[in-house]
Amino acid sequence: MIKSKYISDILELLLDGEEGVFAKRQLSFITEKEFDYTGTGLFVSFSYSENISKYKISEADLILNGVKVQSTEPPLEAEAILFFSDGLIDYLEIWCYLGNYPSRDLTKYTLEQIWKNSPNKIIATQ
Repeated sequence: MIKSKYISDILELLLDGEEGVFAKRQLSFITEKEFDYTGTGLFVSFSYSENISKYKISEADLILNGVKVQSTEPPLEAEAILFFSDGLIDYLEIWCYLGNYPSRDLTKYTLEQIWKNSPNKIIATQ
């Protein structure tokens, strides 16, 4: 189970599209393994419990993107990208294109689906 509300919110929005519906069932079987803060972003790798294999998706190396991350503390804009390997969620990349990415979990943020024909959902915290 994902411990970070921030990471959980990002995954919820990324897996909300047509391609992510089946993969969303993997969320109960993953947890954050490692956080690699780079100054310009963040890489989050995941570990799995053994029952996840039932929920492998058919597209082995899927990449889902299209969630915009905004924050005022610190001021930044970024994009979240989810990578799959062998049909399983592999890692999440958050790439900051405005401002420097902090080396901690964000608590005040706005997440917005921005891919074409998305449901345009937004998650915001204060």
